[in-house]
Amino acid sequence: MNPIPRQLVIEVWERQCVLGENETLALMKQFFDEQPALGVYLLVCDEQLEQEAAKSQLIPLAATIWEAATRTRGKRLKAVRPKIIEHAEAANTRMLEKLEDVSEFEWRETVAGMFLGYHQQPLLAFCIEILRPMTRRSGNWPRNGLGWN
Repeated sequence: MNPIPRQLVIEVWERQCVLGENETLALMKQFFDEQPALGVYLLVCDEQLEQEAAKSQLIPLAATIWEAATRTRGKRLKAVRPKIIEHAEAANTRMLEKLEDVSEFEWRETVAGMFLGYHQQPLLAFCIEILRPMTRRSGNWPRNGLGWN
């Protein structure tokens, strides 16, 4: 897939931020209809995050990525299969476990290398901005996703 332009991601995020309740529910229904395995996985992750944080942006961010990716591709995305989710989660867990035992310098080099080698850099940068609590507090992104203010 071609890189998703940052401006498109911002436009989708801002549009979803002001959706009304009915529009939000319709968007979530469409997302879960098209990506059922991913939707269930994200709900479980979101439940775990809700115990640690006041307000998770995981599902609104996923809906933004899904819509922006769909628009970039120009047609419906293939459904993510549970096996793909399992493999990605295992790879992420291995990487995080490896990073637990390295110095701060090695940690920064590994993360920088991962970011620089990532095909969707603008998308990844946007996700980091949304997920970093300090960024949201600074006023750069004043709204919660999907009209859930």
